[in-house]
Parts: sequence; structure tokens; C-alpha cells
Amino acid sequence: MSRFRLITAACLLMLSGRAPAGEIWTNPLGMKFVRIPAGEFVMGSPVTERERANNEVQHLVKITKAFWLSQTDVTVGQFATFANDTGYKTAAEKEGWANGAWNLEEKKWNRIDGASWKTPGFAQDTNHPVVDVDWRDAQAFCQWLSKKEGRKYRLPTEAEWEYACRARTKTAYPWGDNPDDSRGWLNGTDDLSTNLFHLFTPFKGSDGYVYTSPVAAFKPNAWGLYDMLGNVLQWCSDWYGDYPTNAVSDPQGVTAGKEHILRGGSFVYGIKHCRSAFRGRNKPEFRNFYVGFRVLRED
Repeated sequence: MSRFRLITAACLLMLSGRAPAGEIWTNPLGMKFVRIPAGEFVMGSPVTERERANNEVQHLVKITKAFWLSQTDVTVGQFATFANDTGYKTAAEKEGWANGAWNLEEKKWNRIDGASWKTPGFAQDTNHPVVDVDWRDAQAFCQWLSKKEGRKYRLPTEAEWEYACRARTKTAYPWGDNPDDSRGWLNGTDDLSTNLFHLFTPFKGSDGYVYTSPVAAFKPNAWGLYDMLGNVLQWCSDWYGDYPTNAVSDPQGVTAGKEHILRGGSFVYGIKHCRSAFRGRNKPEFRNFYVGFRVLRED
């Protein structure tokens, strides 16, 4: 292919919103980060989007500074390095329980005695996303990493998370608006797991996993980020609150609240909750077998 055609092809990719993955950087812990450029996007979902919620009011958001986002969710192995280095005990370990499967009769999550990130109730290896961590546990990991490396690590804001997840797309999912085209893209509730996680409308077919999958087992988005949707819910820094209706720059969310934002859906969720615009939230002390996190490094 001629040099002219290569340049033209690259330009077309950028214009179509499918720009090549960003620059990759690896920290001393072996965590890979993708550089996310500054820019702007429309946050939330159009009223015509299937399964949208009323709290997804569209508004223009400017991200004024580039940042680095971990290419995958924090893994069991990475969290183990933190715990071994510091002696840190998660809330689940200290209190002796975490949440497990949904109790249909009582309409609540079952309390599983002895459950924690070490023993979530299903098999994991070091390359699976860590689960059963609450918002404070995720914050402690970021603080440890910041101090250890002399860089600023933190949880992403909700706006930074959605901006990175969309990677210039405007559709409900990275692949488009049709949930039936999800094959190869994410680990969610499907034909294989719907009998176990039957609260939500499943994706069609089978993704090959009932519980968590190894990180980066599915296709990355256009910026090279894996598992932004599906696998595990991811904590964000913000308190939950209503979106602004006007254009904003680098929003941090409301100044106080009772629940923190959780984004991205998970292996227990289906077509509604694994959308780019879906807004989950829960109390800071919430820990469940489908909740994890990823981290942001400031540029």
C-alpha cells in the first residue's frame, strides 16, 4: 500500500471514531496504562436509546487534560501485591463477609460468610479482576500506588470513565446499538448464565463464562481499553447525583452524597446495564462478587 493510502486510511479511522489505540505505558507493578487524550463528548444517552434510564440526561462534557487509564481492571495478582506489601485487610476480610448471589425470596443480596477478594465463591486466578472490594479498598490501593511510585493515581471520575469507555463512539455499546451483536465483546449474562443470574435481560448466545473472565479476554474498545463493559462493575470517585443540563468541563460530580458511582456493568448484568451510559451506584461500604475497579494515573 502506498504512503498516501496509509495516511488516508489513518485519517478515515480517526474521522469514523475508530482511531488506533493510544500510547501504552507500563508501571513498575506491570500494570499497563493507555493514554487518553483531552477532548469533548456528549455524556449520557439519547431518549431513543433502548433500555436507557432517566438519569442519563445528555450534556456536553469537556475533558481538558489527557490522562492514563489502566488498560484492564485491577487484577487479583496486582491487588495481592498491594496487600502483601502493606498488610492491608479489606472490609470484607475484617468483617468476615461479602455479598453473593441475589436472594429471590427476600429480594436482596445474600450475605456470604467468609467471602472476600481471596475467596469470592468461584474460581479465579491472578489474571482475573479482583472483586469483593468496596470504594474505600479501591481508594487505599490508589493511595499505596501513588506513594510507592511518586505519581498521582486515583479512581476516575464518572465523566472520565464514560469518555474513555466511549472512545469517540455515540452508540449504546462499543460495537453499535444492537445488543445482539455483542459476541466477542464482553462478559455479561447470557444463555450460559441466565438461569443463575436471571434478574436482567441477557445477551444472546454464550460468552464462555459464568463468573469473571481473565482480563483482556474480549475485544478492546477503539482506544485499547479492555472490559470497560461487562466482567466487573468499576468504582468511580464521584458521589452519585443528577447530571447538569449545561456544558461542563472536568466535572467532579456532586460535592456530597450517600452512594458512589459504579460503571460498566458486569458478568451478572445484561443488555440494559452493560451500556456505555449506564449509571450504577452504591454505598462506599458495598462489596459484592461482581464489583472491582480500575485506576487512573494523572498525566
